[in-house]
Amino acid sequence: MYTSLFVPYAKLKSSSSLGNPASASCTLKMSPPRVVVRFGGSFSANCTSLSDQTDGMGWESPYGPVDLTQGVTSLLFTIDSVPEWELGPMCYVNSHDGDQCTEILPVTVYKMPDSVSLRQNSTTVKEGEQFAIQCDIVNVAPARNLSVLWHKGNKILNSETFNDSRPSPVSKSSVLTLTAHGDDDGAEIWCEAKLNLWPGEQGPTMMRSKSHSVTVLSEFSSPFSAIVISSWDQCWDFNCFGVCFRDV
Repeated sequence: MYTSLFVPYAKLKSSSSLGNPASASCTLKMSPPRVVVRFGGSFSANCTSLSDQTDGMGWESPYGPVDLTQGVTSLLFTIDSVPEWELGPMCYVNSHDGDQCTEILPVTVYKMPDSVSLRQNSTTVKEGEQFAIQCDIVNVAPARNLSVLWHKGNKILNSETFNDSRPSPVSKSSVLTLTAHGDDDGAEIWCEAKLNLWPGEQGPTMMRSKSHSVTVLSEFSSPFSAIVISSWDQCWDFNCFGVCFRDV
């Protein structure tokens, strides 16, 4: 973000959300009131002065600034390609009495993940045992708006958000720990990455991982073939959960 702002007038009044307007004549309106834009994408915003004492307007920004323009009450700001992860373009309005009103346009710059994938040590577990699956989300921004949703079949098992204020892309992981049950055998598990920046179903499609199928071994199931024996006593010699068939 820029660290200094040039203001043509010595007096400043803010109409931002930090407080009430400094006077009845210091009222600005942004359209849209906030911007969500992909890194490298473009956007425009219009600043309108609702005061009848407006002398001129301008936009302060290190990218696409608009010089002070006299005799207007509305002024457009445009960036053709967003080059930074933090932006704070400021609209200012000079009044006839020498006062100045300012408001910063909130801009959120986002990037969808490069990939979303699952990691699991083994897809075969014994009934009653705990097992963990990890979901890796690579290069996403901003992480503070990221949600990871865990699915099993048509059910959502869990969701996770992240307390990370960095605006630039980061990689995140979410770990789901489950206890294996018999009805989990053959279940499809996957994760989805979602950026919570738009209302409802607006915005880019959520990115999902490939599904992992879980095999749950019970006392009466085994990944091995059935064992043929000549006596029942021999069945106990096998250290496995296999099914024994007596050869008669």
